[in-house]
Amino acid sequence: MDVVISYNPRPMANSSKNKRAWPDCLKKRLRKLRARTKKAGLDALLISNEPDIRYLTHFKGEDALLLVTPRQVYVLSDFRFIEEIERVSPFLRLILRNHKAHTDLLRELVGDLRIQKLGIQEEYMTVMQRQRVAKAVGAKKLKSINGWLSEQRSIKDEYEIKLIRKAIRIQERALQATMEEIEPGMTERQLAGVLEYNMKWLGADNPAFSTIVGAGPNSSLCHYTPDNKPIRRGQVLLIDFGANYRGYHSDMTRTFGVGKMPKRIRKIYPIVHEAFLAARDILAPGVPLVEVDQAARGFIRDAGFGKYFGHGLGHGIGLNIHEAPGIGSKAKQKLQAGQVLTIEPGIYLPGIGGVRLENDILITETGHKDLCSLPMGLESAIIPI
Repeated sequence: MDVVISYNPRPMANSSKNKRAWPDCLKKRLRKLRARTKKAGLDALLISNEPDIRYLTHFKGEDALLLVTPRQVYVLSDFRFIEEIERVSPFLRLILRNHKAHTDLLRELVGDLRIQKLGIQEEYMTVMQRQRVAKAVGAKKLKSINGWLSEQRSIKDEYEIKLIRKAIRIQERALQATMEEIEPGMTERQLAGVLEYNMKWLGADNPAFSTIVGAGPNSSLCHYTPDNKPIRRGQVLLIDFGANYRGYHSDMTRTFGVGKMPKRIRKIYPIVHEAFLAARDILAPGVPLVEVDQAARGFIRDAGFGKYFGHGLGHGIGLNIHEAPGIGSKAKQKLQAGQVLTIEPGIYLPGIGGVRLENDILITETGHKDLCSLPMGLESAIIPI
């Protein structure tokens, strides 16, 4: 790895070759990004969004900037991250700021490399951050590349799919283990804590997001925060959770009856299940996202519960828990092979309870593959306590 403690361009230019080669998956990602950079007439790209830095380098990207040129990739960071970068991304050109501001270091690097057109991720910058970059390198040199990497990241490679599959296996095993520990009187918060503990015990880095556990009427609140409400026999129980494994996320929702399913919930559960199947079964490359949304939404509407399903049908998952593509009534894109997304219809009856069912699905060259294996039918939705 090339490390410059106080920026000096000449030693870097004459430094020895990196000791470790770029992984093939990163080479392919950079090759695709550089081709678009060249086509847009840009000399380099400044990557400031942490998940995008991780996508291109495997480095988590905390408090860092990435400069991608046609031949090199420079990471501007500081002393705290030397060992991490050396461990996971020794092929990078590391420039330590040594108490300088990132923008001061960027000014020197852009000047030395004679960069005249620099792409920046305005969508992830505050107004002040953009002003500082413009002041450092010159406003006329900057051009927005908003959406470039979110589009590219929506198509997963084999390495990414492998990690998502692992996150899904962890979440499923964790839910199975947690089901054995549920007992009347346990609170929503305690159940969420047990589930998150089990995910970490089984190898997750972290939960993918704050686990949702809603019992009884709380299950109708789509993004409910677990409270100290006791879980009681005869209630509906909605659990929305996921695992983060090496940066990649999974996302699953199941709805249960504790001991038995309440009568009103028993009525809507099969409707949500059939809506899920209606959307999942048409997934294939080239299918418009709006048609996928309509398949589920139309089924729920025709069953008389349309006004009780108000959120989007699903979203992409990867380094972010919510990323492209978004599946909703106004989506304009079409499905592409390599995308991994959720399908999660629901019906929410205020004051009574709700049902949401969700799996993670890979779009293949010929159709789709449901990556989740846990059953979803009503017969599997009763917790025997």
